[in-house]
Amino acid sequence: MTKKYPLYIGILVIVALVQELGLSHLTLYNVSPDIVTIFLAFISITIGQKAGTSFGFAAGLLTGILSGNMGLNMLARTIEGFIAGFFNIPEDSHATAKQITKRIYGAIVTAGFCANAVMVAGYNPLALSPAYRIFVLGFLESLFTLILAVILNRLFLRKSFAG
Repeated sequence: MTKKYPLYIGILVIVALVQELGLSHLTLYNVSPDIVTIFLAFISITIGQKAGTSFGFAAGLLTGILSGNMGLNMLARTIEGFIAGFFNIPEDSHATAKQITKRIYGAIVTAGFCANAVMVAGYNPLALSPAYRIFVLGFLESLFTLILAVILNRLFLRKSFAG
């Protein structure tokens, strides 16, 4: 167990609260950026797939409790953490900050899109066609989340990868 796990758990709680109480209300075409996806991608890239999956489950539990859709959120976030883990860069690798950033962006888009597809399968309050929700709204959500990730990377994360 890494010494930073308590810090990551605290950040997860804050991120889940920000997502469910703030960002989820900033919608365009009923789609909002997802800061939890960014957090899970960061965890999965830096710690590994097992930790990403575990944090995904915990994130799903927290966001599910806050949103009232616990089971589906837990499944989608667990899958999200697992898929983001495929982009993991081992600690002993000599990856540059640019390579790590590309991996995080790839993990965010891929994992977020897959989690969105899982959510579409079980939750459709607007009664839209699944194809529309997966491809159009999934693309929009991935795009919004990627834009948020680029902004956060420019402001905060870049410093943690410089080295």
